[in-house]
Amino acid sequence: MSDIQAASFYELSVDRLYDILRLRVEVFVVEQECAYSEIDNLDAQATHFWIDDATGIASYVRLINEENCCRIGRVVTRADVRSKGLSKELIQHVMRSSEGPWVLSAQSYLRDWYTDLGFSQTGPEFLEDGIPHIPMLRKID
Repeated sequence: MSDIQAASFYELSVDRLYDILRLRVEVFVVEQECAYSEIDNLDAQATHFWIDDATGIASYVRLINEENCCRIGRVVTRADVRSKGLSKELIQHVMRSSEGPWVLSAQSYLRDWYTDLGFSQTGPEFLEDGIPHIPMLRKID
């Protein structure tokens, strides 16, 4: 099990925030070739979770408490450490340390991955910033 760290937006150091935003931009904007506003004014409301390795942030997710649920978002893992289960560890940790139900907008190709984590699709596929997504929900066990 990895050492998972967590902080509110205001607890993040400038360097840590920079590392988080850099990873998100590297994957969501550059790698996925999706020009959109990564800085969406929701980070200040979120609790941020991440796993470090020797070269920096390896995996990251944010959690936003909404009125009747918790929204999981910005699930991202650095390219060189993918398929090691880091995002799965983070999401499972988030669900153990927060009160659900949990919702997210999953990139459609990850439907089965999220289904294995207990999420169910709750609506039709939609485009978000030109990428197919599906709404998903994980109820409280």
